Amino acid sequence: MYAVVGCTECGGYWLLADPDDQDTANCPTCGRSHQTGKLKRFYTSDDRQAAVQARSRLLAEKRGETAQFEQVDDAAELERAVEAGTGVDDREYLDRSGLDADAVAAAGDVSGGSSRSRDEIVRAGVADRDDREGVLSYAVDHGVSRAAAADLLDRLVRRGEATEAGGEIRLL
Repeated sequence: MYAVVGCTECGGYWLLADPDDQDTANCPTCGRSHQTGKLKRFYTSDDRQAAVQARSRLLAEKRGETAQFEQVDDAAELERAVEAGTGVDDREYLDRSGLDADAVAAAGDVSGGSSRSRDEIVRAGVADRDDREGVLSYAVDHGVSRAAAADLLDRLVRRGEATEAGGEIRLL
């Protein structure tokens, strides 16, 4: 069973599944805890969609938007429409907003097609260069801060994954 209940603190409505099986419930709007037996039940039904629709109607009435509510399909129909993909996809949304979807996609791909972790970049620097300063420069050129690169390099040496001797660094 589903019940549409209301909070005595903030006036919010929410759907409570199996209200007789629980002792307390928290309002999703304000977080206040309520004893379910004392909550006012505005609507009860075995059908979840009917309860959703009843909650929607209560919210519309509370906001004085009953006329607009009557013009809209019921909540279940709107849900099915969204699931069926009748909404706008990202590309269409960007186009309607006056943005070039291809430019947005290109701007989002700052990695140049590959994404490497800081550790991978430092290891690549060790493989590419043979001295500490060269490795640190390589890491900075590839987006890792100098301090983070130095820290990662020290960790590699401490863990025995790299060796540093006579100014040269090598991976083991």
